Amino acid sequence: CTNVNNVVTMRENVCKVEGRKDPFFSRHYLDIYGSRTTTPTTTATKKPVVIFLTGGAWIIGYRMWGTLLARALAPFGILCIVPDYRNFPRVNIEGMVRDVDASIQWVMDHVEEYGGDRRRVVLVGQSAGAHIGGVVVARKVLDWLRCERRRRMECNRMDAKGSAAVLVDDNMENESRVFEMMSPLRSTYSPRQLCGFISTSSPDNLVTMRPVLHHHGLSASVQNSIFGGMGDDNDDDFDVFEKWSPYHIMIKCHTEYVKLLELDGDGTSSDDRLRFKDVFPRFCVIHGTADKTVPISEAKEFISLLAKLQIPTDVKLYDGWTHTDPILEAPMRGDHTYHRDVYEMVCKWTGETTSLSPHVNEKKNCKVGQREADVFDGRHPMLQSICPSVLVEAARFCNPF
Repeated sequence: CTNVNNVVTMRENVCKVEGRKDPFFSRHYLDIYGSRTTTPTTTATKKPVVIFLTGGAWIIGYRMWGTLLARALAPFGILCIVPDYRNFPRVNIEGMVRDVDASIQWVMDHVEEYGGDRRRVVLVGQSAGAHIGGVVVARKVLDWLRCERRRRMECNRMDAKGSAAVLVDDNMENESRVFEMMSPLRSTYSPRQLCGFISTSSPDNLVTMRPVLHHHGLSASVQNSIFGGMGDDNDDDFDVFEKWSPYHIMIKCHTEYVKLLELDGDGTSSDDRLRFKDVFPRFCVIHGTADKTVPISEAKEFISLLAKLQIPTDVKLYDGWTHTDPILEAPMRGDHTYHRDVYEMVCKWTGETTSLSPHVNEKKNCKVGQREADVFDGRHPMLQSICPSVLVEAARFCNPF
């Protein structure tokens, strides 16, 4: 337990849930900010929780990159948890996804021991962290849809007779082959237990991002190694990149959803049918218009897909901001636009009200009572400029992102 500028910080080992504890230098740790940080409105209630996934090009990510966000949110009653995940070359993308998934499961199982509310958890990611978070969210939805459809197919098989029973059973076997590359995640939480997902500067379509990543130093062979390809330019690699793209997994989810509805037939009224958007947590996409690492076109393409799939999405585009402005340069010079927006989305999605953001929890997907939230005050000492602007601009010049 340490104190970072009056924000109490704790560190826990994710693997303790599996009956073992990793060495302190392992990547299976997460930092908890604000567990013992008291505010006027959080002394008697459990706090909403933000899980922040840091970026780092899948190679140099580290949990301390989340400190600036945590020190900005913790004074206003938000419990911030920043997990580590193993980087390449220690693991490829599958290992990273499983690490993040295990961290989310740990939060769901243990966050109330630290003053957080497991019913009010929001996932936030930036860059590679947002990509991995998007994969986890989409994979959890895909797992749920697959499980639900197989359950209904089994019910239909039990009810059917003769040739119809054989037909349904064949369909089940065919579907298992179609999705054999997408093995279920090991966690037990539901995707709807997340009140929302804020995706920041995220490369959601790895297929279109391949030349961009190559231009920024991730060669084709390195990309293939990270995402599990064969190391050459054969057509099968595109399937591998689609497999780990939130953009394409969302499309797979919708395909699975349509097949699930087909099992209902015409006997289910439109009012009683499951809506695609109701399987997901809420979405917010944040991106800088001057981002050269992940071009703004990537965000717009993903936003367009979400709209086409009828998934309501909050969109915030920061004019002139680069790839790392939201998490680094802007807060260093005292501009907390990103942190304010994250705070307001958390209040909106978790049922809190604030004088800065008088939103109402319209969908009530997190069944909790509303309370008055702490006002996000830009004059708070924790939100002051950390570094002179001239030094921030000099650092920006050297920043490879």
